Amino acid sequence: MKPVAPTLMDRFLAGVAPTYAQRRYHARLSLNMMGQYAGAKSNRAALKAWRTNPGSADADSLGDLPTLRSRSRDLTRNNPIAAGARSTERTNIVGTGLRVRAKLNHKLLGITEEAAEAWERRAETLFDLWASSKLCDITLTQNFYEQQGLVFNTTFESGDAFVMRRTPKKRGSIVPLALGIIEADQCGTPDELKNDYFMRDGVRIDEDAAPISYTFFVDHPGDSPTYVRNGYREVPAYGAKSGEQMVLHVFDRQRPGQSRGVPQLAPVIELLKQLDRYSEAELMKAVVSSFFTVFLKTESGEDGFASALPQGAYPGWGQNDVAMGPGTIVDIGTNEEIQTAQPANTSNFDPFFQAVVRQIGVALSIPFELLMMHFTASYSASRASLEMAAQFFRDRRVWLVRNFCAPVYEWFISDAINAGLIEAPGFYNDPVKRAAWLGAQWIGPARIILDPLKEWKAETEAVNLGARTIEQVIIERGGDDFEQTTAQRVREHKARSQGGLEPETLAPSGPGVPEPKDDQADPAEKGKPEPKPKPKNEVK
Repeated sequence: MKPVAPTLMDRFLAGVAPTYAQRRYHARLSLNMMGQYAGAKSNRAALKAWRTNPGSADADSLGDLPTLRSRSRDLTRNNPIAAGARSTERTNIVGTGLRVRAKLNHKLLGITEEAAEAWERRAETLFDLWASSKLCDITLTQNFYEQQGLVFNTTFESGDAFVMRRTPKKRGSIVPLALGIIEADQCGTPDELKNDYFMRDGVRIDEDAAPISYTFFVDHPGDSPTYVRNGYREVPAYGAKSGEQMVLHVFDRQRPGQSRGVPQLAPVIELLKQLDRYSEAELMKAVVSSFFTVFLKTESGEDGFASALPQGAYPGWGQNDVAMGPGTIVDIGTNEEIQTAQPANTSNFDPFFQAVVRQIGVALSIPFELLMMHFTASYSASRASLEMAAQFFRDRRVWLVRNFCAPVYEWFISDAINAGLIEAPGFYNDPVKRAAWLGAQWIGPARIILDPLKEWKAETEAVNLGARTIEQVIIERGGDDFEQTTAQRVREHKARSQGGLEPETLAPSGPGVPEPKDDQADPAEKGKPEPKPKPKNEVK
């Protein structure tokens, strides 16, 4: 690379101020010569017009959030691909709702295994009673399992959601706990606090960028002016006395210092809108091309036939407007002609459409086959797509559990202890025991199975080899609880064995399972004479 030669100013300054001239020259040298990344060069034809700003996470996002939210919601309302992506993710991540399965470390808590199991079943039962009731919603509209889908939809469209811990009175709920879900737009900075450095779009932070409080408008800013009440309220993020979390800010933080979430469709908003316009134009072309319309031109200018769509048939229909339709006869006057523009041949619409949708699928981490519900490839390709999607769904499910489900479960256990419904010694005094009492597993929807016979055989081999447990298989493949499934299987086996449909004892089978001994042999084989051994010197 050609070195940067000193300029005339550099040589002049070298004579009057050599130290300053040297620093100036090396500073310019470091700016122009030290970097070796082609993507950072500005002297290339492809990069000359590319101007970027190295802003912070908040500087790059907060100003664009209102527009991104409104456009994202419009796409999920009116664009089939955006609506399908949201539905696909919600179905595979949340499904009918994530169910809790308490998992205590009885050794760490100093209790017996039987006592831990009894505590787990009681905590699960109480939580399910609370979660299945609409009393857990401050609006009395959804239960907790339905609220999981609402929180997911809100974060998908708006980038984040807020869940407030409420304590309603005289509702008859198991514990005095209800959830208030607030949309992203309702958290914002009032006009009088716009110049506050520590206020970031409704989130007040401290010097470490940790949230201190959240400012919510009394009503949604986008509501009808008739129903909007002025004012706002500031809710602390943590209780002043208890120190417990009072507001959950559910969003996916992608950069350090990021205060608000970005809609998931943000990288593909332009692609989705352009593809939507392209599809609409192609659809209109096909509709117009399918019309069979006859135009009658008269020398006298008088109508020979009544117009197919009389004037005034629709509001705003003018005298010179002409309506086309299947089998329509339209009159035109003297010296009038019909000229139509012949659209270009777009036989490559489907390949181009699929190519763009594949880019959208990459940005959303949803394979093309699953995004379009179009499984026409080979079994191996389709299964690979489902495995990649399952990994993404599992990661997002864990994210939802950590940011929403687990904190709500902690709120419930805390209120259940205060209400005397369960006992958890050391819950408030020892952080280690508190975490042990809150140990839980969340069961989500079952995975998609393309070929059940092949995949269940693979799971059987994995269990026989010890690579997987039956509990893992039941949770992932069936979406059910191990204890409940096993108990049901025991009841079914007992009923079938009493009816003579199954033997009373089911012998295990598979690789590594020893053959049954004489006292464990099949009852049908007992009583049969043993075969005589052949003589060693017998000639065949």
